[in-house]
Amino acid sequence: MKTDNDDLSGMKILLVDDIPLNIEILFQTLKARNYQISMANNGAKALELVPNLQPDLILLDIMMPEMDGIETCKRLKADESTRNIPVIFITAKSETEDIVKGFQVGGVDYITKPFRLEEVLARVETHLRLRKTSRIKDNLISELRDTQEVLMNSARLDLLTSLLNRPGLEDKLVQEQSKSQIMGKTFSMILADIDHIGEINSKFGINTGDQVIIRTASILTESVANHEWVGRWSSEEFLILLPETTLEEAKIQAEKIRSLIEKESLNFNQNQISLTLSMGVNHCLPDMKWDKCIAEAQECMRQAKALGRNRWVAVDRV
Repeated sequence: MKTDNDDLSGMKILLVDDIPLNIEILFQTLKARNYQISMANNGAKALELVPNLQPDLILLDIMMPEMDGIETCKRLKADESTRNIPVIFITAKSETEDIVKGFQVGGVDYITKPFRLEEVLARVETHLRLRKTSRIKDNLISELRDTQEVLMNSARLDLLTSLLNRPGLEDKLVQEQSKSQIMGKTFSMILADIDHIGEINSKFGINTGDQVIIRTASILTESVANHEWVGRWSSEEFLILLPETTLEEAKIQAEKIRSLIEKESLNFNQNQISLTLSMGVNHCLPDMKWDKCIAEAQECMRQAKALGRNRWVAVDRV
């Protein structure tokens, strides 16, 4: 069974040799296998071509004037953009010392002159196949990392609203608490509960209740700044996290949200549904744990409901 890795046609090879006859022999031999062939007659030209060409394999003569193959390979391996390109050295049979040097500077193999064409083809094919396999592996690893990142992000998102869910919000709270303790910068929060959501579910159905939650999430998201966070804390509760925000600023934000929500009238199946929120506003000091801040905000939210809903109550910092 032929796999994708069996087809090496189109892979790019750079031939580097100062002797035109050598170049011509290798070109004709490799071209017959449908490889893409580029050529350079010295090391400096090769170094100029490689960054843009990005060949899959380089056949590099060791003995060249001005810059030999050893030095050329050293420079290729010193450059992050070219260091992973495999290099096969071209050498004479008697140049054992040069072969050793070639391996020391990063060469992966060698072919000898005069050329034995079957050997040339076999060595080239072997390293092209390894190159292709390595690339496939790298792509798979990259895809797995991307998938893992997507899954990790998804685990912190609410499926209904696409906002941060409770674990995602807790991560942000831990970050804000740490920043507050280290830098002394306080933050505030607003815990908002949709009024009468139980009655909406009972009268119009859970699907309509879900649409109310989705619309509320949209309004809250539109009402905050880029550095602020909105998430779904529980079924009908939303948490608005306000970094580097004073209690007075948080109160202003809460009133802005209350007013926006109050003006919203939702039409579901010819039924007009008024929408209001009860909110608790809290300011978290550097020495406070975030869970205590949440507990205080929840108590303020309960007070807002007891006072008639459609309002906010802020913690009293005396």
